Amino acid sequence: LPKILSQIAPAFCMGSCSFVVEKSKESTARVVVWREIGVQRSYTMESTLCGCDQGKYKGLQIGTRELEEMGAKFCVGLLRLKRMASSLEYSLPSSLLDIENELIESSCKVT
Repeated sequence: LPKILSQIAPAFCMGSCSFVVEKSKESTARVVVWREIGVQRSYTMESTLCGCDQGKYKGLQIGTRELEEMGAKFCVGLLRLKRMASSLEYSLPSSLLDIENELIESSCKVT
């Protein structure tokens, strides 16, 4: 999912990701879910209050539109991940691909 988001979401930066379980993070939900329940891929997505220092939003504050755009891109990322995982099992209905294209073209894009 992080790799997909780094390809499709301008506000997502793979270089800012950390997948290390630090001592200070051992009680966080993502680590507890991974250790105690066995969820293989548990993530935390964070936003900034100070603005961006990279990409197309460099030097800008994050507002509602940018958060909505990230939410839409997150949904597209989940659809792509599901499509990749499902291609081995069965083919997904084309309606899911239509939804993905609609989300990509959605009004959540920031211009």
